[in-house]
Formats: sequence, C-alpha cells, structure tokens
Amino acid sequence: MVRRARKRSFGSIRGLASGRYQARYTGPTGETVSAPMTFTARIDAEAWLAAERQRVEHPETWRPPKIRLEDELRAAEARRLPTLEAYADRWIEARRNSQGQPLRPLTRDKYRSSLRVHVYPRFGDVPLDQITRADVREWYDDLDAGPAAKAHAYTTLRTILNTAVIEDELLAKNPAQLRGAGVRSSRRNLKPATLDELALMVEAMPERLRLLLLLATWCALRSGELRELRRSDVVLGRDDDGEAFGWVKVGRGVVRARTGEAERGRRTAAVVGAPKTDAGIRTVSIPAFMLPAVRQHLLEHTAPGDDGLLFPSARDPELHLSEATLNGRTAVLGRDGKIERAGFGWREARRRAGRPDLDLHDLRHTGASMAGEEGASLAELMHRLGHSTPSMAMRYQHSRLERDRDLGRRLSARAERAATAARDRT
Repeated sequence: MVRRARKRSFGSIRGLASGRYQARYTGPTGETVSAPMTFTARIDAEAWLAAERQRVEHPETWRPPKIRLEDELRAAEARRLPTLEAYADRWIEARRNSQGQPLRPLTRDKYRSSLRVHVYPRFGDVPLDQITRADVREWYDDLDAGPAAKAHAYTTLRTILNTAVIEDELLAKNPAQLRGAGVRSSRRNLKPATLDELALMVEAMPERLRLLLLLATWCALRSGELRELRRSDVVLGRDDDGEAFGWVKVGRGVVRARTGEAERGRRTAAVVGAPKTDAGIRTVSIPAFMLPAVRQHLLEHTAPGDDGLLFPSARDPELHLSEATLNGRTAVLGRDGKIERAGFGWREARRRAGRPDLDLHDLRHTGASMAGEEGASLAELMHRLGHSTPSMAMRYQHSRLERDRDLGRRLSARAERAATAARDRT
C-alpha cells in the first residue's frame, strides 16, 4: 500500500509499497525533480531535500540531480588510477635506458612477453592502487615459472610500480616488496668446450657456417653480432714484417623483434642496432690459424659487395641468417641408435660432439677462458668480449686466478717453513 505524501514547505516525501521513500520537489523552472535514488529511511529523504533546497536558492548555478550525479561519476572515473596493463604499456613506450635512449625492440618484447605470460593474468585489469603487498606475495608464491622467468617477472612488476611511486607519484608505497624475489643467478657451472669438441662441432656445421662457430669461439662474438657482420667489417693484410694479420670490426648486431615493419604473415622483423654500451663497439684480432678459413669464406660464401653479409640467408643473400636456421635441430634417433630424422645446424653439431649442454653463446665462454689461460689481462678480456664492467670479464679469468691461488699456497708454505726453522733455532 502506497502511503500518501506529507505536506512540506519544500518538496514532498512519499512512502512506497517496498518500504522505501521517494523524494521530489519543484525545480527553479517549474519542473518536477525526483531524487535519482530511493531511501531506506525517511530521515535520509529529508536530508536530501534539505540539501537540494540550499541549491535551489542559487538558481543561476543549480543543475538537476541526475546530471550532477553523472558528472560526479565521470569525475570519479577520471580520478581512478589506470589498470596495471594500461600503465605498463605506457611505461614500456616511455622507458629509457641508462643513456637516455628508448628501449631496444628486443628489450621491449621481453618486457611485454613477461608481463603477458606472468603478470597480466593476475594484475592486468587491477587499478594500480588496488594492488596490495598480500596480493603480490600470493601471486609470486603461486607463479608457475622457472627461477629466471619468475625473478624477471617480479623485477619487471616492481620496477613498473616504482615508477608509479617515485616519478609519477600515483602511489604512496610500492606493494612489490618481497625480499630476494628478484634475485637470480645467471651463472652456470659451465664446462668450456675442448679443442677436440670444437673441431667436431665445426666439422658438423654446413660449410657456409663453419667460420661462424670459429669466430664465436676465438673472437668471442655474440650471435647477433656475427649475423650482422659485413664484408667490410673484416680486414686482412700483412704487416711490415710480412706477417699475416686479420681484424673483425664489431659495431652492430641484429635481433628479431615485434615491430610495425614486419613482413606480411610474420610477427617479427630483423632490427639492426648498435651495441648496448660503447664497450660493445670494438675491433678484435683474428687468430692467425683462422686466416685461411676467413679468406676462403669471403670468396665462397659471403654476399657480394662491401656491404654484403658475411653469413647471409641461404634463400636470399640480402637477408640475415635467422637464428632458427643457425640453431637447427637435433637428429632423432631410433631405439637401435640409428638416425630416423636428420638433424642440422648448431643443435646437431653439439649433439655429435657430445655437448648437448652448450648454448651457442657458451662458445664465447670457451674462447674467453682460453684467453684467460693464456694470461689475458682483465682489460684485454673486457675489450675482446665487449664488456663494460670488470665483473663480467672476471668470470673468464678463473684459470689464471687458480694459478695465482696456487702461487699463494706456495708462498704461504714458504713462510710457514721459515717460521718453523726460526722456532727450531730457539
């Protein structure tokens, strides 16, 4: 039963069959204005009418309640912080490296991949200010990923939220505060390839790619650096004494990354760029024993012209050799040990050498370790490897450091013998 509205000096309140109350009044221009909601208690309806009466006393600024409510909702939405996904997308585009340059395409891809796979499923549609420390801890504990991927995902989330705190001042505190969550060890107990193993791997590669493995090892070049080398980057000659020499100039690398310039039907495109640091721009001497192989490769396998790729694609000499082609696949063996499907490329070469544990990048480790064993100084190793920090090159000095440690043992023994002799004399 609907209750009749009481007489009031301003507006009216009507009880509804539902037990709630409806309030309305006559606006400044004569129209009936109803509250945009009903009220549980009559006193609430009276409070609403009292507030509206004050507004009506200023007809020049008065606006209907429904319009005011819509404006308030729009203002609240504008004040609402962006979701993590929206903010992270802008963060990646605006991010700069230590030299103040935009992130490299491959670096952007790695960030996006980690976010898409590990972070967005949990936090992608969550506004920044609604992510709590408890949420982050629960997400991290439940994250199904390897140690390196897990640490990278956490570090990416923490860095993005740090920007929201420090630079954009959107948050008071960073909720990603898990001690040790971003720490990962990039070191592996890697055993360098022996010369016999290296010879087997080189022999197993297609003839046009054998020099690539030799340069990767003896000149400690990275895969992207090797695949971007041009004919003009290799310098061969003889010095005043008639001794042959060779140099390889490194100043660029190639990666495949998601860009707007990808060919139709492909998600990525080849992107050529300078090294991450100035230390990566270097000229490395080619060991003399390799020079005949270099000359033969330049004659038979390098693309024509000074700008010709040293290791071009087999299907088009103007295209870079792809990592997929370089890596290849391992042969499939039957139960009797016979090959059922042939392998090719680097993966098959390392299988034949009995070193399936090696990555192509590990050949740098092999070459650098041999350089360290031959007494290369820290500065020499840093130059050859293109490292900007001593800590990176230090790991390749382990053989030399072990010899120095042995020297320390012998010196200690000598001091102990002298101390024993002195005690005997007394």
